[in-house]
Amino acid sequence: MIGFILSSIQTLGNLLFLIAIIGTLVVSWIYADRLKKQYSADFPWGKTGMIVAIEVLLWIGFNIFLEFFKAYWLPISIIAIVVVVVISRKKRKYV
Repeated sequence: MIGFILSSIQTLGNLLFLIAIIGTLVVSWIYADRLKKQYSADFPWGKTGMIVAIEVLLWIGFNIFLEFFKAYWLPISIIAIVVVVVISRKKRKYV
């Protein structure tokens, strides 16, 4: 059951990353076309490439994390709950 839920989350995350990357490329292409027509200027494709590269690296990291989480979901969940409880119980002193 938990495997199905995590696989569904991973599929949805993959779809969102794909939409984000395609959206970045499409918006950049539209902006580059308008920039060329209105101002005869070149679009900084290097920066767009860097943004897409960061998106791809985040996508890879997301999939690695979810595969690791699928394998060890119970201990990670217990540790996360303990950390949240400890942090939330910590008394803060305001000066």
